[in-house]
Amino acid sequence: MAGVEVWSGDGGWGLEVRAACLQDTDFTTRCEAGERHLQREGWTVPLVTPSNASISSGGPRSGIALTAVNPRTGRVIFNKVFPLGQYWAHWADLEWHLQHVAPGRVVVLAIAVSGAVGLRHAAVRLAALGSLFAFHLPPTAHWTWVFIKGGRTLSETVTLHSRGTHHAHLLLPLSSLPYPPFSEPRWHYCATHGVMGGLCDEHDPDPLPPPKPAPVARQAALAHVPIIVTAGARHQYLYYTLTTLLAAPGALHHNVLVVLGDAPPSTTSLLHLLGLNFTTVAVSGRDNEKLFRYYRAVFRLLERSFPDAPAAILLDEDVEVSPDFFSFFSQTLWLLHADPSLYCINAYSATGFSGIAHDARTLQRGSVQVEWGYAVSLDFVRDVNTKWPNELPENDTLFYDEWIFRHGGRGRECVFPEMSRTKHFGVGVNTDAWSTEIYFLNKPVMRRPHVALQNVAGMVSGPWQRRFSASLASATPLTGNPCGENFVPRINISTNFVFFYKQVRKPDGQPDWSNFYFAAKCLNAWGVSAQGLHQHVLTVRPSLHTTLFLVGTPFSPHGHLCPPHVTPWQYATLTSSEDQILIDRIRHLEIGEFHVANLNVTTDYLAHLLIQPRLQRQASDGRRRAFT
Repeated sequence: MAGVEVWSGDGGWGLEVRAACLQDTDFTTRCEAGERHLQREGWTVPLVTPSNASISSGGPRSGIALTAVNPRTGRVIFNKVFPLGQYWAHWADLEWHLQHVAPGRVVVLAIAVSGAVGLRHAAVRLAALGSLFAFHLPPTAHWTWVFIKGGRTLSETVTLHSRGTHHAHLLLPLSSLPYPPFSEPRWHYCATHGVMGGLCDEHDPDPLPPPKPAPVARQAALAHVPIIVTAGARHQYLYYTLTTLLAAPGALHHNVLVVLGDAPPSTTSLLHLLGLNFTTVAVSGRDNEKLFRYYRAVFRLLERSFPDAPAAILLDEDVEVSPDFFSFFSQTLWLLHADPSLYCINAYSATGFSGIAHDARTLQRGSVQVEWGYAVSLDFVRDVNTKWPNELPENDTLFYDEWIFRHGGRGRECVFPEMSRTKHFGVGVNTDAWSTEIYFLNKPVMRRPHVALQNVAGMVSGPWQRRFSASLASATPLTGNPCGENFVPRINISTNFVFFYKQVRKPDGQPDWSNFYFAAKCLNAWGVSAQGLHQHVLTVRPSLHTTLFLVGTPFSPHGHLCPPHVTPWQYATLTSSEDQILIDRIRHLEIGEFHVANLNVTTDYLAHLLIQPRLQRQASDGRRRAFT
C-alpha cells in the first residue's frame, strides 16, 4: 500500500507517492520513503510543499500532466505535460499517449494552471476509460484523476472556478499479481518505462524480436538500400515508429540503422530489445541549431557507412509507416538514377490533403523539400555533404530540410504519392499546433499494402512534361469563386479542369502568392508556400474522377494557356457577397466547429449528474456523439 497525494491548481500540479515499495535490479522488493515529484516546465524537481511553486524557472506550464506509475512498486515511470491550455492539436498527442499506456498501469492526470480548453476529442477516450468529469470540465477547472488502465477509478476530483490549489489524498493498493518471467529482458525494461504500448502489455505483448514481414513484388530493389531512422530521447514515439516500419511488407530488418543523437540509456536499451543496429553521432546546441548539426552528422555518417548503396531511405522517430511504404519505394527508387531532374522520392504527399487525395495509385512530382519518409541517392548525399557548412550559417535557414532544398535541390523536384504512405504523429521542436491540426492530423494515409502504382515510367522528366502539358492544354477552364459550393462540377467521368489566377512578379523578383493563397485555401490545399507545385502549377484531385490545375498567370510558364475570354481570378475583384462566401469557407476549413466546451457548467450541474446515473449516461452519450 502506498500513500498518494496529487494536487492541481493555479501554481501547477504535483504528485507525491509515500512509503512506496521499490524494486531492486534483482526484482526483490523493499519499502522505503518514496520519491516526491513536482512537474514544472517539463522538468521533475523535488517537492517540499505546494507553496514553493514560484521557485521554478519560468513558472509552471499550463496543461494536463499525465503520469504513469508502476502498479507493483508505486514508482513513477513516465510523465509529460500536454499544453492543453491551447485549443489546437495537443489533445491528439494526449490521446496517443493514453492509447499506449499498457493495461494495468496506474495513471495520474492533473490540470496544471489551465488544461481543459484543449481537451476536446481526448475527452471521448477519457470517458471511455472511466472518467466521470472529463466531458464536463470548464476552462477554469482544476481536476485530478487516478485510475488503473483497463480497470477502476481510484480517485477523481474537480473544482470548477477555484483560484487556489486542491489536493486529493488516497491509498494506492499495490498489485500483488505475480511478475512476468523476468528472465525475459523486456520486463526489466517495462518495470521502469511507461507508455510503451504492446511492448509492456503483460496480457498480449508484442512479439520479440519482431517477426519478419512478407516480401513485396519488387523486393530486389530494396536489397542494398539502408533504412536510416533518426532518433533521440523520445523512445515512446520511436517504438511505435519501429513497430510500424518493421511490420510493413518488404521491410529488411538487417538494413535498418537507428542513428542516435543525445539519446538516453532508455533508448539504447529499447534498441537492444528489438535487436536492431544503432550508432551514435555527436551533437551540441539547442533546438534547431542542434537539429541542423545532427542531420549534418547523419548525412556524413551515411556517406561513410554506405558508399556503394544505390539510395537510402530516411525516417524520423515520430513517423508512422503505411503497410505500403516499402512497396511504394520498391517501385520508385530507380527514378533517382534515371532522371537527373529529380533529387528525392517522398513517401509523404505534399498535396494530398483531406478531400483532395483519392487515388493511392497516382504519383505526382513537384518542387518540394524532403519530408517525413524520403529516399535520396548516395550521389546526392555526397554532393550535399560538400556544401553543408561546418559552422552554423548566419544568414541562412537552420531548418535542415529547407537548407537541403535550397542548396542540394538546386531547382530539382521530388516524386511523391497522391495519398501519403506516412503520417507524422509526434509533437516536437517545430510543431505548430494550429497547422498540425488543420493540415496534418486528418491527412489521408494509405492503409493497404501492395498498391500497384500507375505509370511510374511516366514520371521521368520528358514523358511527364509532355503528359502534364497536354493535360493542361486540354483542360476545361473554370471561372467564378473558388470557394463557391459548385465551383468544381460533380461528374462521373475522368475530366481535367484548370483555374487561372492572377500572379505577377513583385519588385524583388519573387511571385506574388496572395491570390494563390485564397484559391488554394478554398480547396483545402496548402496555400502558404510553393511546396508541391510543378512549374508554379498546383495539381489537386477534388474527386476520384476530377483533376484540377491552379495556374498563376502570367508568372507560370503555363500562364499563356489562359484563353482570351477568361480573366484570371483576383481576390480583390470579389463582390462583398462573394467575399463573404470565401471568408466563411476558409473559416470553416481553418477553425472548423471551434467551440470551447462547458463554459456554463456549475457545481450543481455536476452534482445532479452524479446522483442521477441515468441522466449522467445520457449526457455523456450526447456529448460523445457531438465529439465524434
